[in-house]
Amino acid sequence: MQGLLNLLTRFRNDERGVFAVLFGVFAIVLIATAGAVVDFTRIELTRTKAQAALDSAALGLQPKMFLSTPYTSDQYKTDARNLVIERLADTSVTTVVDVATFNAADGTLHLEGTVTVPTAFVALIGIPTVRARVVSEATRKRLNLEIAMVLDNSGSMDSYVDANRNRRKDSNEKSRMENLILAARCATNVLLSNTTDCSAGNLSTEDAKANTTNNVKIGVVPFTEFVNVGTANKTAAWMDQTGASSLGNDNFDSDDNDSTAYTGAVNRFALFDALTNVDWAGCVEARIQPYDTTDQLPVSGDTLFTPEFAPDEPDGYYNDYLNDRPAACTNKDEGSWIQVITKTGCDRTGDRKSRFDAATCSGSTTDTTQKDGNGTTVTPPSVTEPDTINGQAKNCSSRYTGTRTSRSPDRFTNVHTRTCSYNFSDRELQERLCKYTGDITLVDGRGPNQDCPFNDITPLTNTKSTILAAITEMEPQGWTNIHQGAIWGYHMLSSTAPLTEAQGYDTSTVKVIILMTDGENTVNGFDDSSMNNADGYMAYGYPGATYNGRIYSTDHPTPDSDENITAAMDDRTLETCVQAKKPVSVGEPDKIVIYTIGLNAPNQKTIDLLEDCATDDDHAFFPDDPADLTATFKLIADQLSNLRLSK
Repeated sequence: MQGLLNLLTRFRNDERGVFAVLFGVFAIVLIATAGAVVDFTRIELTRTKAQAALDSAALGLQPKMFLSTPYTSDQYKTDARNLVIERLADTSVTTVVDVATFNAADGTLHLEGTVTVPTAFVALIGIPTVRARVVSEATRKRLNLEIAMVLDNSGSMDSYVDANRNRRKDSNEKSRMENLILAARCATNVLLSNTTDCSAGNLSTEDAKANTTNNVKIGVVPFTEFVNVGTANKTAAWMDQTGASSLGNDNFDSDDNDSTAYTGAVNRFALFDALTNVDWAGCVEARIQPYDTTDQLPVSGDTLFTPEFAPDEPDGYYNDYLNDRPAACTNKDEGSWIQVITKTGCDRTGDRKSRFDAATCSGSTTDTTQKDGNGTTVTPPSVTEPDTINGQAKNCSSRYTGTRTSRSPDRFTNVHTRTCSYNFSDRELQERLCKYTGDITLVDGRGPNQDCPFNDITPLTNTKSTILAAITEMEPQGWTNIHQGAIWGYHMLSSTAPLTEAQGYDTSTVKVIILMTDGENTVNGFDDSSMNNADGYMAYGYPGATYNGRIYSTDHPTPDSDENITAAMDDRTLETCVQAKKPVSVGEPDKIVIYTIGLNAPNQKTIDLLEDCATDDDHAFFPDDPADLTATFKLIADQLSNLRLSK
């Protein structure tokens, strides 16, 4: 036992190897302390990358508050977290974005999050992870506001109609147009001068107030069945100056021959120049599909804009303003074909000028002669009556004569002379280019500028007096083509030709169309008994599918009725709105915010169209009474003033 005690005493007193034991104990602490530098460096690098990623997320997601359906806080958190995770590219790091607040009033988006980084060394002393907080805030104010007021100037705007569509008028009432003018003036004053009182008696005073902001621009698009772009644009590069568009030669021909299609170019401005007492009034036709619903840059061919030129219709038709056979034309439309049939030995059967129905008649057909379209007499190879001469349709008549050749028995010789004249058809008389020269007869707005509205567009400007003058001068006239109003509102808000006053599409500029109409798309009477299938000329030419046939759609391929034509126009209107709203890129706000106003809308079809055209249902308004227009325009203007986030 004593030996064991001695052994234990010696072990206790032996100090050899003590340092190694102590080092082993303290090494953990020393390694953790030294490794903390490595862990800290990794944590700081991760936090820096996370901060940069969150900053990018804030900048990229900030415009989402301006969408027609703005992002929610949860959507911001989810998208921001995903972006940070993608940028870190480290599955060992846990990322949380737990704060997302935004304020559309000042364009601010505030994001906060945490990254949790695993440790390699300080984990040895019980610290397995370290959290780092990151905070980011983006503020981009929408400084500019551009508004296209697309306003119905059709003839119905001259009426006095109550909420039940009953026509009324007393000395104290204003027409629809008068109410629209007051309403549009109100909106202009709210947007440019911060007006709060839009009562009719106060508007003149408000009109006199100066602009209080320079970052709001307003343009005016008065529309009827056409839009007048202004005669100053006659030499614009985006106008068809040479007949390059395939629409240019619609309704024209150069050879006086119906049977040959005309493929030459027609410079419509040159036609106007040849007419001595009328000039182009400023209207353009709808571009050919698909360019009539897009903002395709007008650089050549069918992308160019074609000036309106309603053709002279033949004598007796509505838009007859020229002599169909002036001296400038060859006028050789008197071609003829003559056939003489002689029958002899005919017994009296009653009428001796009968059509050879007596069995005793005998005889033959004489020579036949004809003139061609140039007046040359020829002998045809057969007695077959031609259907056309130089493409000209025939107009035939017959004459019968009889001569007694014997009294006992009573016999006659009967002669049947059939003459066919080949004159220009109504179509050819309308199309012949040679007649467009000299003076024309202008009656009730007819002529090559048929139904072109008096008021032209006013491009975007912040000059208040210019905008107010354009509004006040509006006059009701003509039919309703909502499609043409919408597409020119779209063109007005684009920075590229045909109108270039707008800013580019970016998140600093709010672009808005206010589209107001009191009716539905209308056509100047489809008439299948008319040579042009219509009572008038449209922005699409003559509407019948058998003639110009330019107003059609997938759903309405044969627009041979008023109903089908207006349905096709509705399709074009809606597609224009879709194109105008479509974001420049995925995830961006709508290019253009659209408000629609349907005054005393005539039917559910029109209501549906205007609701679908608007940005959403909250942007579609349907006042029943014209007097309610001012309140509607002011409400929209107030909303837009709030949307303009800085002054």
